[in-house]
Amino acid sequence: SSDLKRNRRQQQFADSDDFFCDPNGPGQRSESVPVSVHKLRPGDIDIIGAIGDSLTAGNGGMATNILHIVMENRGITSPIGGQGTWRQFLTIPNILKLYNPKLYGYSLTDSHSIQNASRFNVAEMGAMSRDTAYQARNLIHRMETNPNVDMEKHWKIIFFLIGANDFCMDMCYLSKPTKTAKKHEEELVKTLRILRDNLPRTMVNIIMSPTIKVLTNLRGKPAECITAHHIECPCFFSLTRKRFQKLYFGIIDAWKRVQEDVVEREEFHNKTDFTVNLQPFTDELSMPTDEFGNTDFSYMSTDCFHFSQKGYARATNALWNNLLEPHGNKTRFWKKEFEEFKCPTEEKPFIATKMNSWRAC
Repeated sequence: SSDLKRNRRQQQFADSDDFFCDPNGPGQRSESVPVSVHKLRPGDIDIIGAIGDSLTAGNGGMATNILHIVMENRGITSPIGGQGTWRQFLTIPNILKLYNPKLYGYSLTDSHSIQNASRFNVAEMGAMSRDTAYQARNLIHRMETNPNVDMEKHWKIIFFLIGANDFCMDMCYLSKPTKTAKKHEEELVKTLRILRDNLPRTMVNIIMSPTIKVLTNLRGKPAECITAHHIECPCFFSLTRKRFQKLYFGIIDAWKRVQEDVVEREEFHNKTDFTVNLQPFTDELSMPTDEFGNTDFSYMSTDCFHFSQKGYARATNALWNNLLEPHGNKTRFWKKEFEEFKCPTEEKPFIATKMNSWRAC
């Protein structure tokens, strides 16, 4: 089992190995602080935060048995983990720290969200779309009361990932499941307005909700995963619900279209210091398979539902590339980790937004 445990960790890099992009290159901190959210280089980000569910809380990220799933390995999650360095744990903060060592807000180690070490990671295990407005208020409160944050001057980047629990544990119990996407639209707009109206100098990145097909397509599932899926995702795995799968997949597709539509709304792009991006690498995400067609479970935690640390590294690589890819031309799946890193260039040094993409391409 120690082999499998090692196998669920990313490739480890030596201290002498340089990162794939040059932190002193075009992505480095601007000479004077930008006034526009459309001119942010990776080095300009001062503060990082995250809203979400167990995928952002890091449940099971370092698990070696099924009982570890309740452990929140916040320090290693893609959008907001800041434990160690990219050489052991590839995360967005561990990349951004190379560009700005003063970056603040990332989670430090295994911690529940109420503990100090979670910083600006307000994600909660089991959270759903309806919880995100509360999380947004919690995040704003934490920032406003933290002496490390200059609300007016600091540039903030916030990641938002929700949906897995709505799909797995909620929509099939509603009297009208087809209203799920519409409700998400209302909740998403409400949450984004709260962030927009209370956080100056902020870029929000919505990571598209993960498709549940990734779970239904797994091959060669270990017995404990079969049990875990019944518990963690009854809407797709309980025997009474299986016959509705087609309907539910349709609802998930509608939900994703809602996210695409909301992000296009003018009201989220008409301030110079606020914008919302949609990062879609999760859209067509699938688990790699071996030569026999069986799933490579090393990217998943012991329950085959959450990510392993190696899974987070792969997701981070894809998310980083999404951040730099122009709006309307972003990769919608994930490649193997450490194979391709997009980097800021002289022509396109900025994190991509709807407004700076059409000028740049």
